[in-house]
Amino acid sequence: MWKRKTIPLLLTASLVVSACSQSPAGDFCDIAEPIRFDREVASVVVTGDRATAETIDVQNRYGERHCGW
Repeated sequence: MWKRKTIPLLLTASLVVSACSQSPAGDFCDIAEPIRFDREVASVVVTGDRATAETIDVQNRYGERHCGW
């Protein structure tokens, strides 16, 4: 009895996990590009959402070092 309920549950769980583990093809330099703003927009992003501004800065610095942006 328990096998009838367990097997479909396991199949569903494995399908969900396998679907979530897919990533875009290519490495970072193939799929990413620098995020650039005008000076006015950049000041709004920095003052309004510091965490997002820092994330953008980290991505751009990584791209400069590893991709030659």
